[in-house]
Amino acid sequence: MRSFTQAGDRCNVAAVRARIRSWTAVSLTALVLGASSASAADPPPVTQGIRVDRMQPASPDSAFFRAEGPHTPVIGGAEIAAGLTLEYGMNVLRQVGVDEAGKEQALATLIDQAVFARVSASVIPVHWLSFDVSIPFALLESGPKAPQPWGLTRALPKPDAPAIGDPRFGVHFRPVDTTAFGLILGGRVWAPVGSQDAYLSDKQVRAEVDLGVAGDASRLLYGCTFNVAPGFFVQRSGDRVAAACALHVKATSFLSIGVEPTVDVTTQSILRPASGSGAAAGGLVEESQYGLLVEPMGAVRLRFGGFRLGLAAGPGFGGSPGTAQLRTLFNVGWVGSATAPKAGPGGPTDRDLDTILDADDACPDEAGPENKNRAQNGCPARDRDGDGIRDSEDFCPERAGILYPDPNATGCPDSDNDGLPDPIDTCKTEPGVSPGGCPRFARLGSAGFTVQPPIAFDGEDRLTADARGAIEEIAATMRANPKIEQVSFGVGTKGGSTKSSDKQAQEILLVLRAGNLDSSRYEVVFRDDVRAGTVVVRLVR
Repeated sequence: MRSFTQAGDRCNVAAVRARIRSWTAVSLTALVLGASSASAADPPPVTQGIRVDRMQPASPDSAFFRAEGPHTPVIGGAEIAAGLTLEYGMNVLRQVGVDEAGKEQALATLIDQAVFARVSASVIPVHWLSFDVSIPFALLESGPKAPQPWGLTRALPKPDAPAIGDPRFGVHFRPVDTTAFGLILGGRVWAPVGSQDAYLSDKQVRAEVDLGVAGDASRLLYGCTFNVAPGFFVQRSGDRVAAACALHVKATSFLSIGVEPTVDVTTQSILRPASGSGAAAGGLVEESQYGLLVEPMGAVRLRFGGFRLGLAAGPGFGGSPGTAQLRTLFNVGWVGSATAPKAGPGGPTDRDLDTILDADDACPDEAGPENKNRAQNGCPARDRDGDGIRDSEDFCPERAGILYPDPNATGCPDSDNDGLPDPIDTCKTEPGVSPGGCPRFARLGSAGFTVQPPIAFDGEDRLTADARGAIEEIAATMRANPKIEQVSFGVGTKGGSTKSSDKQAQEILLVLRAGNLDSSRYEVVFRDDVRAGTVVVRLVR
């Protein structure tokens, strides 16, 4: 806003405008003429392009506050949803004067405490088409100081609540509609019937085009919705482009926690005195500027059957109308079927066509296999690591593993391939037997293999049972540790016969070959510095 005061044959201009200071609330930018100005027509209302309910909610069937959420198609029945959102904003609207020298003066905090309510409903007659309506209400708008006209012919209106805002009507299509990924196309329009005095309407018809993606990726819920008002590109005051995204982690089957950031850029018109000479001098020139609003919010959502509860809070940054220093949201809603799916001629229904009747299906809208666990019967067998064990039963759902009776180990990797998952395997790199999973005779240490009892032969130069078991364990450990290059078996010949040494070496080779160990990774050599009948095992690095 600017005012003119006569001073001799010239005009001194005093500028009044609302600006963001630090990271406070909404800016209000407008222009009106003072009572002494006779050269220009009356300016437009100071509320043009100003709406404090700038941040728009998602459809009530969404799992998020502002972004459209994932959707699970329901075949054969319509869906309905209804919701109520209560919103609190701190320092929502401030008035700051700036003279032509650039000096600022705080004039008034128009709205320092605000409570809004939004009543929403939606209908999904078929799974790919939805209609929604949302009506905002101002329950409380308070300010410690009245608006300051500064000699203006039209003062800023004092916030007037309770009041109703502009109703919003929307239609959206989902050309791709699956639980894991959905594509949303549509738009919304606002009817300009709300209250200007409550800063919930500027009596302008508004319309936006929406584009979004959303999905349910196992334990993650995600969604991003982009809103574009066509008038933004011709700098129509009050029109915007915005993006609202959400990413939630499912802490439990009924609880999700996440972040929901929103970015909004709005076009605002301001009027200033024309400069220069001629007919335009002393008149008004309209200019456009852009206001930015950023709100990074944290959110918690609860779901109990069709009932939903949500709580979100976060600060606001920027200079666009609608920015709050602090905003909190509370939502309660319900999502359900408007009509029961039609039963086929054969009797009971099977909505997801997975051959499990809805009465016995724990997930009647998502196809899945049979399961002895009633809580999982008919539910999708999500298996992120692809090990054939569904995530709900997999103790290590992010790493492929083996099936095991112990629920605290099933689905976990078995690094040494001994049939025991790593969480219960004491020797994770040495194949062994239950319960500890460690070898009995040949243990691998930093210096090499320790064999106890030592490898020995009977009177006919055949390996003893313990010696055969030790060599088999060495072969298994070598297979489980491919980074170990080679193991060497030194057969002693000192004081013995060549025939006996040859037979002992053949005994060792037979066990190694039967152990499916690559021949390049072992060797059997004769050592004349070792007593006959003795075998020395060492690693070749």
